[in-house]
Amino acid sequence: MPSKLIYIIFLITLILGSVKFTNYLVKKIKLNRWIIGFSAFLILIVPSFLFNNINPVIWNILLIVSSVLCIMFFEITRQMLEKEEYKGLVKIENKKK
Repeated sequence: MPSKLIYIIFLITLILGSVKFTNYLVKKIKLNRWIIGFSAFLILIVPSFLFNNINPVIWNILLIVSSVLCIMFFEITRQMLEKEEYKGLVKIENKKK
């Protein structure tokens, strides 16, 4: 039971930390979301082709970095949709009746 609780807390911390990190970076520099999106998967693909045996600790670190980059991609997309810099499929409007 405690190990499941640790994983849940870690996952929530990873998601919230990634969102805060993305917000901090967006304020400082302009990020290209497509480069971030493609690099999220390349971080996992390239080492798996180059090395036969990857240390599990290093592989877990690569998984965490890849997860952070994936969250960054979707957070930047969400911010662009809110600022209407990118047209989305659904536009949410507050209509008073």
